Parts: sequence; structure tokens; C-alpha cells
Amino acid sequence: MKSKIRNICIKNKKLYTIIGIASCIIAVALGIQLIILNTINNRNFDNTSLLLLDRVMNVIENNELNEKALIDSLKEDYIVRAKTVAYIIDAKPEAEHNVEELNKIASLVSVDEIHLLNKKGVIYSGTTPKYWGYSFSSGEQIGFFKPMLKDKSLTLCQDVMPNTSEKKKMMYAMTWDETGTRLVEVGIAPVRLLNELKQNEISEVVSRMPVYEGMQIFVANRDTGEIYGATDKEKIGKKLDDIGIIRKNDPNDLHKGTAYIDGEAYKVSFRFSGPYAIGVAWSAAATAKNNALALMVVGGYLVLAALIIIYMLTKILKAREERDNQFDILLSMSKIYQSMYLIYLQQDTYVDYSAYTKLPKKRVAMPGAECWLYRFMKYQTADEDRDVVQRFIDLSTIAKRIHRKKIISLDYLTTENRWFRASFVVIKRRFSGDLSTLLLTIRDIDSEKRKEESLLYASHTDELTQCRNRRAYLEDVQMTLALHMPFAYVSMDVNGLKQVNDTVGHEGGDELLKGAAFCMKQCFGSYGKVYRMGGDEFAAILMVDRKQLPYIRRDFEETLSKWQGRLVSQIHVACGYVYSQDVEWTSMEDIERIGDQRMYADKKAYYSRAENNRRKC
Repeated sequence: MKSKIRNICIKNKKLYTIIGIASCIIAVALGIQLIILNTINNRNFDNTSLLLLDRVMNVIENNELNEKALIDSLKEDYIVRAKTVAYIIDAKPEAEHNVEELNKIASLVSVDEIHLLNKKGVIYSGTTPKYWGYSFSSGEQIGFFKPMLKDKSLTLCQDVMPNTSEKKKMMYAMTWDETGTRLVEVGIAPVRLLNELKQNEISEVVSRMPVYEGMQIFVANRDTGEIYGATDKEKIGKKLDDIGIIRKNDPNDLHKGTAYIDGEAYKVSFRFSGPYAIGVAWSAAATAKNNALALMVVGGYLVLAALIIIYMLTKILKAREERDNQFDILLSMSKIYQSMYLIYLQQDTYVDYSAYTKLPKKRVAMPGAECWLYRFMKYQTADEDRDVVQRFIDLSTIAKRIHRKKIISLDYLTTENRWFRASFVVIKRRFSGDLSTLLLTIRDIDSEKRKEESLLYASHTDELTQCRNRRAYLEDVQMTLALHMPFAYVSMDVNGLKQVNDTVGHEGGDELLKGAAFCMKQCFGSYGKVYRMGGDEFAAILMVDRKQLPYIRRDFEETLSKWQGRLVSQIHVACGYVYSQDVEWTSMEDIERIGDQRMYADKKAYYSRAENNRRKC
């Protein structure tokens, strides 16, 4: 009896020991698993935070760059308009003190205000009489132009700021006239720019940022902690301290780690960019929820496993996690790109990671990467781009072309006339520095390319006449001169525009300008380009032989004589033709001056005829 009792006790003791050891193994394993999960979560938080912070910083920086580019473009345009006004007033001195005429000029060049200042910087005339008498000492806004009194070569344009009189947000540009006797200022209400700035406000940018569940993004003042933008709009205007992110005495030292935002624990991380502190916060509750789910799954396996199995499983899971991470990254990228291929240069193999390919998770490398790539790109590329694409995908020269670079790209047209972008991305290099692995991505950029082309066309095209504008002219002149080929320059001015505007109205004036532009493009378009330089002034650059010029001129005159509009019955255009080989010149300005002289001679002859009275025109 005593022996049986002792055996039972021993068995129970062993059972309890086994149960205890098993419990310890499970507890230790679960503890280890929890540590691993926390490490992975911390790493994922750091990596994800870094990516999000970089993205927010890039968005903010790009917005600022785009705003600067827009402002610079508007400044250039407004300076041109100021010079145009100065030219018109020099040509029509009777308009100097005529408010009505100055308002017409303002409408013609699309500005809101015109102000004329004397050599002392005092406004003596303009479209707004209540501003007369203001000088450079009247306020900060007009005082901006004070340096122009000492340097008549200056042309200045302001950023958006309230004007001196009404505190109305305006942009002003100022220039001297050709004689240096007066300053000409134009003012424009920058509605488009103000709308653009509104759209690019940090609060709007950040509120549109996509985030994971339990994640928040903040953009705050690095000195004061005031929140400019947040994915939770209710926090905009508050301070970091107010929501639980503790700031120390040093404005550059922000709380990093755990913070209690509105009473809930978050992991936070901040970076600095200029005046901004950009932070990402991740809910600890969301992380704990994911950890608990993972522990339940792993714990079920650990109950049935031994130490060695646990060790092996950990190693297997680690290797699998790395492969899954790589696959997930490539899979997420494949959703952006139409095609994506991993190329192993030494083995001459490739792996297809395109989203549309129904391949297993473990994808097999296919042989003959170079031959396959040549055939693949050959049959999807348009004929005109095929040669440059073949040079781009040449794997034998890729190492030289991508030396010290991370990525190279090429835009090309497909056989379906759509724009695509192919990019080689360096994935891995050997210890020697030689390329080992490349990623080839192919993305449809047709909509982006078409939009870019549309914007470029709009920036180089006159809205009324659809001719190319002065900006396009300045760019094309450089290209023309670089060709070192003979060309013809035509300076043109539409006669009688004022008379039409006065008798028929501006609708008739617009019809006259559009009709003249139509005739110019019809006759000159096959030989070159037509430009509207401003107001009723046009120019053309023709790549023609000297013998062709008389025929082109005659054809233009006949076309003008046959034209008839709804409101305007006829068109007269004063022309000055210059062939580059017939005159001595050192710059394009010389040819332009000769063309203008001949055009004005033609205009004078037109107005000297008995049936034409210049004072009526």
C-alpha cells in the first residue's frame, strides 16, 4: 500500500514537473514571441514612419517649389505686361493723362490697374485717380520699388501683398519707359495664385494623406508646437503639448517614444524640415490587438512543439518573413506598374512580378533575360522609338549607363500610341561594385504626359489668337539661331484696331485680331511659326529660301484681301520682311529692329493714302 502510494506520488510529481516544464516552455516561447513581435512592430513603425515622414516632407517641399515656380512665371508675365503698357503709351502719348484710354490699355493687356510715376516716384496719372499723389514713401508696398529711382535698368515685380491704399492683395510690376522719363506700374489681382496657395496649405495637404488604422500624422511649428496640419482635423490649431506630446525646454527636442494623445497611448516619431516638425503617431492599442492575435496563433503551435522545433520554426519563420517582405514589397509595387521584372545579370535570368501574371508566390527565375527583354520590348514599342528603346534595354551597356546612379528611366510610345516609362532600378551590387540584380519597371504615364504637353502648349500659346506667345518666341529664336540656317523674319502690326474697338466694340477688335492671326497661320504656317508679341503686334520666323519670299508675301496679301468677318469687313496688316542673308546683323535684336522699321514704313504708307485717316484709327 505504501509502495503504491509512493509510486502515485512519484508519477504525480513527474506529471507536475512535465506540466511545469511545458508551461515554462510555453511561457518562455510566448515571451520570446512577444519580444520578437514588439521588435518587428518597432522596426515596422520606424520604417513606416520614415517612409511617411519622407513622403510628407517631399509633398510640402514640392508644393513650395511649385508655388515658387508659379510665382516666378507670373512675375515674368507681369513684367512683360508692364513693358507692353510702357510701349503703348510711348506710341500713344495722348493716352498718358486720359483715364479712359488707360483703362482700355489695361483691358487690352489684361491688367487691373495702371499707374504712371514721375522721376521722383510720385504717381501723377493712371486708371485709379484716388491713387494719384502716392509716392515711394507712402507705404511698404509701393516703397518696394524705390531702388528703381537710382537704377533705370531695373524691372521689378512684387510677391502678393496688400496695396498701400486699400490693403487689397495685389501683385505689382514696374518698369521704366524707353525714354527714362516715367515709371509704368501695372497691378493684377492674382486670383489663380491665391487659389493655388489655398489648395497647397499644409492643413489641406496633410488631411488628404492616406494613413493606416490607428495612425495619425502631424505637421507643427518646430518652435511653438502649433499644429498646422493633421489627419485628424480637430487637432489643427492646437499645440503638441495640448494633445499630450510633451515638448522640453529645447524647441528642437520633442518627445520621441510613447505619448498619451487624448488619453490614449501612442508611439510617436518626429523629424524636422525647415520651420516644420513632422510627426507620425501609431496607436499602442492597435499594435497590442495585432500582437494578441499573433500570440494566440503561435501559442497553439508551441503547446505541441519541442525546444528544437521551436528553434527550427523560429529560423524558418524568420527566413519566410524576409521572403514575404520582399514579395509584399514587389507585389505592392506591381500594383503601380504595368510590368515589373527582377533581372539577375550574372545568371542572365529574370523573374516576372507583374500584377497581371497569375504566378505562384514562390516565383521561378527564367533563363535568357537579355534575349527575352529584347523581344518583349521590340513588339510593344512604336517604330519611331524602337531604336532608342533597344539602346536603353541593352544589358551589355547598362553597367556603364547606370554607374553611380540608383535609377535610369526612358519615356517611349507603344504601338497603341500611349506613353510608357521604363526604369532600371539597382537592387544589388557585388562587393566589387559590379551590378548583380536590377529591377525593370514599366508604367503607363500617358495621362501625365498628355497633361504635361497640354500645360506646355498653354504656356506657349496666346489665348485669343492661338498663335505662339512672346515666351515661345524667345525660346524658338535661340533654337533658330543655333541651326545656323538662313531664315526670314516678318514684323507685323494690325492696322485700325482702335477704330474697330471704338466703332464696333472689343468683340469686333477680337474678331479682327483672330482674323489676322488666321491669315498669318494659313500663309506662314507651312514655312515656320507665327507669334503674337502683344496687343496688335505679331511676328513670324520662316525657314525659307530667298526666292520663296515674294510668293509668300503675295499669297499673304491675297489672303488678307479675301478675308471677311461677321463684324469686320476687311483686314490691313503692316508688314516688314527681313531675310537674314540680306542684312548685316550680330544678334536677333538687329533683325527685329530692321523688320520694325520696314513695318512702320509700310504702316506710314497705308495711313498716308487719301482714303485712310490715321486720326480716325
